[in-house]
Formats: sequence, structure tokens, C-alpha cells
Amino acid sequence: MRETFDLDGLYAEHARPGGAAPSGRPPLLFVHGAGHGAWCWEGWMAALPGLGWEAWALSLRNHPGSRTIYWEDYLKRLRVSDYVDDVEAVAEHIGRPAIVIGHSMGGVVAQGLAGRRGQAGSPLAGLVLLAAAGPGALGPLRAAPLPTDQPYWLTPEVARQRYFHTAADDVVRRALARLVPESPSVMNEYSLAPGLDVKPRDIRCPSLCVSAERDGTAVPKDGRLAEYYGADYLLRKESGHDVMLEADAEATLNDVLAWVERRIR
Repeated sequence: MRETFDLDGLYAEHARPGGAAPSGRPPLLFVHGAGHGAWCWEGWMAALPGLGWEAWALSLRNHPGSRTIYWEDYLKRLRVSDYVDDVEAVAEHIGRPAIVIGHSMGGVVAQGLAGRRGQAGSPLAGLVLLAAAGPGALGPLRAAPLPTDQPYWLTPEVARQRYFHTAADDVVRRALARLVPESPSVMNEYSLAPGLDVKPRDIRCPSLCVSAERDGTAVPKDGRLAEYYGADYLLRKESGHDVMLEADAEATLNDVLAWVERRIR
């Protein structure tokens, strides 16, 4: 079954096995990256109910389907913690501990939520970081700040190069048509020194870091992020940055689910 929700201005999608009794598995909560939206998980969201999983995906504020915010706030004052608030609102709506799966910038947001929940003594059920940016302890991702008088925007040509490697042409075209600009203040916060401050001791749940060997972005493409958190590590060879849209997206999902079955259930 598939449903959509408006949670105080946040667009969220919910997929669950139709007519099935509760399995006892924790739900999965997907967090998209910069310029993306809940739409980027549609392939996985369609597959998961048939595999016996309940899944949620949201669009962060100012992303497709969710509420817009004041222009000056969007450009200069929006912070990663605001996006963490968005994901936490959906997590609270779900009502039980979820496995949060964050991609790219969404991985930063997921780390922030995992750290917040760990500090509060209510840890996530699990944390999966897909081609994710890391905390400031791993070093900056860019040498100079983005200007905050305009949104951060990639041309279709640059987005194609950075995000995709094996994705089908029709998948790429559809994705490029749905990308939106990102807040430069958020991107500056996590990509420049000192960056996001999340301590390994605060991530009090099983964690997995997945890298894409053919990733065209500046996120770590080795095991440094996993080493920092003491997490399990998986390298997807021949996959580009948008692992959920690449030709091997089904295999990546299966690897993530196999890890969940081993480490969380």
C-alpha cells in the first residue's frame, strides 16, 4: 500500500505491505540529498512492501511537495539542524524507532539526527549512510564558501556527471528534470571547516556506510566515514553517486537489507 501525507507542511510518502500482519521489523525512513526530494526513492519505495518492509520517505522543507520558506532564511539562515527537525518530525509521526537511511547531504542530516537521539537516550533503530558527506572531523569538502545571495544550482550537464554512472538515460532525464536548487547556507555549514560536529559516542545504534566507487562528488569514496563512526562498510563498485537510481540500485538495496537483517533484527 502507498500513501502520501502532509505533516505540518512536510511531504511524506508511506509504503507498507498490503494486508500483511506487522512483521516486527523496524520501519525504514529515507532522507534525500541536496536538490533532490522524496521522489528519488520511488524505485526502492515500490519494491520494499513486496519484500515485507514498511518504508517512509520525506521531502525536506523547500524541496518538492513540502512547504517553502522565506527567501532570506533559505539563502542565509537555514541550517542542517532545521533539516534534522524535519526528519525528526516524520520519525515522531511514525511512532517507533526507525532505521534512518540518508543519501549525500541527507546523510549529514541523518548523522545529526542519530547524534541528537543518541544524546537524548532514544537512539535510532539503525543508521545507513549512502554516498554521504561526513562530519567536520573528516575535513572540508570545498575550499571556499558558496555565495549566499543565490541558491546553489547545478547545470544538467554537471549534475549528470557528478550523480550518475550507469543509470538508464530515461532515469537520468527524469531525475534532472526534478532537481531543485539547494540552500547555500546549509551546504556551507557542512562542507566547510569546522563542519558538522557529531561524535561517534553519540551514534548509539548499528551503522552502515556505503560508498560509490564512481561517485563524481566530493564526498568520501573510501572507508573513512565508517572508520570514524566504527560502522560497517560497503563499497558499491561501478555505481555513481545516486546509488538509488543507478543500474545496480536493486543490488544496493538488497545489500542494505541483508545488513539490516544481520545487524538489527
